[in-house]
Amino acid sequence: MKLEKLRKEKWILQEEVAKFLWITRQTYSKIEKWEKDISLWQAVKLADFFSTTVEDILWTKEDVKWKLTEKDKLEKYKELILLFLQKTSDDLALPKTKLAKLCYLADFAWFYNHLEPMIGLEYRKNHYWPVPDTFFKVLYDMQEDEMIELEEKWDAKLIKSTWKINAKNFSQEELELIEKIAQKWKNYNTKEIVDFTHNQYPYKIVNDQDIIPYSLITQEEWENVY
Repeated sequence: MKLEKLRKEKWILQEEVAKFLWITRQTYSKIEKWEKDISLWQAVKLADFFSTTVEDILWTKEDVKWKLTEKDKLEKYKELILLFLQKTSDDLALPKTKLAKLCYLADFAWFYNHLEPMIGLEYRKNHYWPVPDTFFKVLYDMQEDEMIELEEKWDAKLIKSTWKINAKNFSQEELELIEKIAQKWKNYNTKEIVDFTHNQYPYKIVNDQDIIPYSLITQEEWENVY
């Protein structure tokens, strides 16, 4: 969190920022020291106060403090893929693009409520989807480990689960969100979910091939997050 740096650059006292947020100086001091979580409302207010972005308030690429290591992120992402295959499709198979979109929605929807991602991979904007650079390697590794199968069906590439999952890396709250997303999109086709995500701020604002900041999702109304 860059709050202390931003505040001192502008020669502003902690008392001034605390007053702006309607909290005590002691509470604000804990926020600066990572001793107290910051709410979405507070992050948005602070971004306005310091004339910056929510992303800049919370983290930078150099000092980001996600809880998961890169290895942990990939393992959890594999589980997320399997969860959506099992929850969104009666035959455990989904088009590759729809699957990628569902994972994106879960990761960014979790950030919307908690100001940290569910997985924490970097999603890149391209013509068809926001997708992590590692998506295709993850699918390859899962196929090698016989966790999934790839099928050709008409003009779509289907991913089919062949692995029973216990979702050990997910909290109950995370599983509940995944279930809601899966049920909402179960009967929608790939084009419909593509159109939905391409009308969100994270996709519309970012340039092609750039990484999409998680914080952009906070500009959406909740009903448009997933």
